[in-house]
Amino acid sequence: MSGAPAPPAKPSIGERLRKRFRSRSRALSPTSASVSTQALISPAAQSPHSSYTQILASSSPSAGLVAANPPDAGAAPSSSQQAASNLSPSNDLLDDVLKRLSDGDRATLREYVLPTSNDIDLAVRQALAAAEEKQRYCIEKSWAFTYAGRKITLKEEAYKVVRWLNRFKAVGDVAVNANPVHAGLPWAGICLLLEAAVSEANQMTYLLVGCETALYMANRLTAYVEFLYGLPATVARTNFNAALVKLYTRILQFLAQAIRVYQTPALIRTFRAFWGESEIQEFEKECDQLGIHVETEASNCDRALSAQDRERTRKLKQDLQSVLREFKNSHQIQESLDRMEIKLDLDKLPYAKGAIFNSYGDNHITCHPATRVDLLRQIQDWAQQADSKSIFWLNGMAGTGKSTISRTMAEWLAAQNRLGVVDLGASFFFKRGEGDRGSASRFFSTITRQLVLKIPGLDDLIANVITSDPLIFDKALGEQFDKLLYQPLCKVNVTSHDYPVLVLVVDALDECEKESDIKIILDLWSRIPQITPIRLRLFLTSRPDLPILQGIKKLPADAHEHMVLQDAVPQTTIQDDISTFLKDEFSKIRENCEHDGPVSTALERDWPGDKVLQILTDMATPLFIVAATVCRFVGDIKWSPRTRLEKVLEMKNLGAMSQMEQTYLPVLQQLSTEVSDSRDTEALYQEFRIIVGSIVILTEPLSIASLAGLLKISPNDIWYRLRPLHSVLRVPANFETPVRTLHLSFNEFLLSDKLQCQPFGVDGPATHRILLTKCLELLSGPDGLRENLCDLAFPGQLRREINSTIIDERLSPAIQYACRYWVHHTEQSMVQIRDEDEIHIFLQRHFLHWLEALSLINRIAEVIRFIGVLQSSVSVQDSDNLLAFLEDARRFILAHRYIADLAPLQLYSSAIAFTPQTSIVKKFYSQVSVELRKCPITWGPELQKLEGHTGSVYAVAFSQDGSLLASGSRDHTVKLWNPSTGREVQTLYGHANPVKAVAFSHDGLLLASGSNDTTVRLWNPNTGQEVQTLKGHTGIVFAVTFSPEGSMLASGSKDQTVRLWNPSTGQEVQTLEGHTEPMSAMAFSQGGSLLASASEDCTVRLWNPSTGREVQTLHGHNDPVNAVAFSQDGLLLASGSNDTTVRLWNPSTGQAMQTLEGHIGIVLAVTFSQDCSLLASGSYDKTVRLWESSTGREVRTLKGHWGPVNAVAFSPGGSLLASGSGDRTIRLWNPSTGREVRTLHGHISIVYAVAFSQNGSLLTSGSYDETIRLWDPRTGQEVQSLENVVGVRTISLAIDNKTLLTNRGALSFSDESTTLLGRGPSTHTIMIKNDWIQRGNRKFLWLPQEYRSNRTAFYGSTLAIGQTSGQVSFIELDPP
Repeated sequence: MSGAPAPPAKPSIGERLRKRFRSRSRALSPTSASVSTQALISPAAQSPHSSYTQILASSSPSAGLVAANPPDAGAAPSSSQQAASNLSPSNDLLDDVLKRLSDGDRATLREYVLPTSNDIDLAVRQALAAAEEKQRYCIEKSWAFTYAGRKITLKEEAYKVVRWLNRFKAVGDVAVNANPVHAGLPWAGICLLLEAAVSEANQMTYLLVGCETALYMANRLTAYVEFLYGLPATVARTNFNAALVKLYTRILQFLAQAIRVYQTPALIRTFRAFWGESEIQEFEKECDQLGIHVETEASNCDRALSAQDRERTRKLKQDLQSVLREFKNSHQIQESLDRMEIKLDLDKLPYAKGAIFNSYGDNHITCHPATRVDLLRQIQDWAQQADSKSIFWLNGMAGTGKSTISRTMAEWLAAQNRLGVVDLGASFFFKRGEGDRGSASRFFSTITRQLVLKIPGLDDLIANVITSDPLIFDKALGEQFDKLLYQPLCKVNVTSHDYPVLVLVVDALDECEKESDIKIILDLWSRIPQITPIRLRLFLTSRPDLPILQGIKKLPADAHEHMVLQDAVPQTTIQDDISTFLKDEFSKIRENCEHDGPVSTALERDWPGDKVLQILTDMATPLFIVAATVCRFVGDIKWSPRTRLEKVLEMKNLGAMSQMEQTYLPVLQQLSTEVSDSRDTEALYQEFRIIVGSIVILTEPLSIASLAGLLKISPNDIWYRLRPLHSVLRVPANFETPVRTLHLSFNEFLLSDKLQCQPFGVDGPATHRILLTKCLELLSGPDGLRENLCDLAFPGQLRREINSTIIDERLSPAIQYACRYWVHHTEQSMVQIRDEDEIHIFLQRHFLHWLEALSLINRIAEVIRFIGVLQSSVSVQDSDNLLAFLEDARRFILAHRYIADLAPLQLYSSAIAFTPQTSIVKKFYSQVSVELRKCPITWGPELQKLEGHTGSVYAVAFSQDGSLLASGSRDHTVKLWNPSTGREVQTLYGHANPVKAVAFSHDGLLLASGSNDTTVRLWNPNTGQEVQTLKGHTGIVFAVTFSPEGSMLASGSKDQTVRLWNPSTGQEVQTLEGHTEPMSAMAFSQGGSLLASASEDCTVRLWNPSTGREVQTLHGHNDPVNAVAFSQDGLLLASGSNDTTVRLWNPSTGQAMQTLEGHIGIVLAVTFSQDCSLLASGSYDKTVRLWESSTGREVRTLKGHWGPVNAVAFSPGGSLLASGSGDRTIRLWNPSTGREVRTLHGHISIVYAVAFSQNGSLLTSGSYDETIRLWDPRTGQEVQSLENVVGVRTISLAIDNKTLLTNRGALSFSDESTTLLGRGPSTHTIMIKNDWIQRGNRKFLWLPQEYRSNRTAFYGSTLAIGQTSGQVSFIELDPP
């Protein structure tokens, strides 16, 4: 074959690139010159920049330039050629740059510099498209990365790259030819860098930051070159040119370095970034230094010039500096983008609409300038004086004008801002019956939202809080206060002397619906003086209700001052103020009549006369609300003021009527004057009771449009019915703004018992029944609830990713109201619900739809309470089916609340798929796209998992009333939980090491925690505030316990001491020393007169807690003692030891009563029954043994566990015994028979703690699987549970070479290996990722904790999961 022609040489990458751009540029521009791929290496190449392409082709920088002689030399030159010939300095600059490059850099760049402006333009466009694709990818991934000590948001870095490319794209062909920077950049290489597949955040960071930095420097260089061309020839210009050459050379070197990485094999490149972080930082540093040199030379260019040239150069320099400033701002845009990111985070701050001063639609009435003068001056002095107390409480009875004073103060404070002494920091106007305005749940977030606008730097701190804890707004008030206000305000970098006093105005605190929240708010605000960087003060108004009086009483005397409005202001002053107000308002009424009515209706100049004004003043005093209502009623322009005033005076003359009756009855009776027919009158009354009755009953105000949709009444009819009531209702001019009562006293008046016999009286329960029916009709109607209300694209779409505008469009205010409050109306209607009534039918048809809607509006956490309310409303008779449905619904939401809150549509897939076969809810919603084979038949014993700790849970304890559960964890925190709902109430931070012990005081007012950090901490469980840190131990604190009466706290430590503390003062009372090895357990006797401690020194010691004296040392055990327990009557003490025995002692004498032998392993736990007749012990021998405590006789041995029994506990009545084991189960036994009642499965690791609640209705267990589980011991059902994550262990390639098979799923990809890493999974991909099954990049099916395992396998559309219980589950997925 020697004669065979040699095969054609494989074209180089540069030739392939030029062919690629040449073919495309021809298609784009038929006028572009035809230049062969040899143009870059031939001296005859026709190009505007042929000289530097020749240098690139040379082997050394010393090669000379050869003139280009095109074939058609006689032809007229093109415009671009003319431009090039007139701009020889540009070619000289680029030639000088290329000569300075190394051979390697020139060889690299040779393949990527393009020959014509059309090629360059196309490459820039393609680079721009690639950068925009990178930007989309970064947005999809939500990537962020720390670079050079600052957080880079990659989508914004990509945005900057796009900006620089757009600048080059916009310059046009002539500029390409004229500017050596644009013409000389290796655009083909830049394009390929941006098109490169990048799958990791760090690689993407370095690619984008490197490209952005290079393009920024290239744009700066472009501006310098343009300045260069405008300069006359001087020595300074030559020096400036030389400085530009150095800068340009460094840019090309930087790009050549990355291009060489690109040229490496794709597999190697996968694990390497194009630039390293240090390389980019060094490049930027060098360019900054070179830039300073360039700036210096540029500043010298106007020397030794004529006046005319100097002026022209000065203007050029001004233009240059302007452009450079713009470039710098664009390059440093990250800071402003960070500010935008912060703004977006702050937009997530929920707030109570209408609660902020001057809110749209709220009452804007302030005090008349001539009234309340002395009172306002006193409050203003308090706000401004340096030594004022931090809280000012103004209280007074209803209607005395407190809210008007609050608005006046808020207005005055806001106006003081410019003076710099005092300012309005924030405000919150409570109003019962107006949604979030009547609740404290949005109180602190509303205050915070306003303070960030006042305090520099607070926005950064709050944004960090939101990022680290997105659920902070649903936490307990104490944690909200601590994280949103207290901690950030303590950290702000503001000097208090230079910053005004910020006053927070809080009005009508008594209208906060929960009394407990009122006390918590006051307790938390007592910490205001501790915030030193900012001077904060609180102006508070309320009625003198008992919860507020109690809360104020607990505040330090030096922290607050208070004023009783009706006592502090003399009666004569109040009368004078009301008289002044009435005179001014009636003057306005006269003016309105004079301008708006005919002459015949005009009122006399002195109308209504001093006598009448005095009567009205006496009638109103001391209630400003009476005066204001009378004026609004008389001044209604649709009525005769004379007639209306006569109505008011008639009420006054009737006598024996309250002020409220005298005020509101004229308003109501005026309505009946519009009709003459008695039948019409009755219809009027009926409409009033429905429309106005609904307005005063509604839990949250609705607009006329929403009210019409709910009540199925025409908006116009509602408008006409409300129009005469402007004196008592705020009726907006448009139909979209909520209708509100002007004062709470009007609601109270209509609902009062005295008015029930009147035609305008509103029957509360009856109106609630009407609203219940209307809510259910609306939700069940054609525009009501359905599956996928927001038409989401895939079932795993997270709620937080859904645009709130879409939610508001699909769920109207009326629909949202009905979803949230129909259960409330059921409760208040006093009806008993039963089988097949409207509620039962609604739940059967729309239960999941209702849950979806509540999830969308972020209210799913309320469902547990809703179900409880419905269960308590069920009729005793004819309700078996409804009761069964509600119980199943309760189990359903307890099991699936977490995922329902996370991704609403998972209610129809994951929730239904993993619900037991016999579930009633499942029967009504059985159409799902997945099938779980071997699905559980019935609900298991586990009710729910409490999820939140990130480390093992070491200790659990119920509060005495069972309303709270505390847990201590390896993650250094104590968490408080609501056992009824499973919701995390708050997290207590403070310990620096794992928390090993927790205990509530018997009154529930204190929580103690002991930790590896050697401290005991005392907490207020209501607020989450740390009360005391008790220091003294020198070793790990293993145990804490309160004495029964709460006057003493004992703690046991590895330092071999027991310490007794006074929990009120935090002072150490006694140190009980005696043990020679660490202690393992402690217990108080029932009366608190003795404390027993067990130790590894083989002894039990008895102590007198009052004196700290050691009473007895109980010797007898031969090995460490692990457990101690007193009998309820205090006559016996039991101890369990490593010597396999249980010993009974007489704690009074220290005498050993019995040695209970029978266990063949270490005894780990002991406990007495409540009646003291039985003692239970748990052992390493896997048994529980029951002993007769009076004789020591073994009654029976309970066998069933196949692991050590670590914990035992009797129920309060003694009817059940619980045992927790290393076999991961809890077993419930009948102590009388020894029969195992049930086994509670759920934990996936050792169970080492069990405890019953005080009433025996709940059992809690703690485990090394980092969960706490709550169980219903009557049924064995789990109430709450926790979450974990898993990973990929095996990987292989399918036969088609297009599918990656793993134990977590199948990943499909394209044939092009270079695009695999740059693209996300295809829509055919099925993968398990953490706790989700995904299709492509979309979450499809959420897996409950017990179905998450590394032991998984896929075959076709079937997923097999090997569970820790030993069971294998199969999930069949429908094809996409």
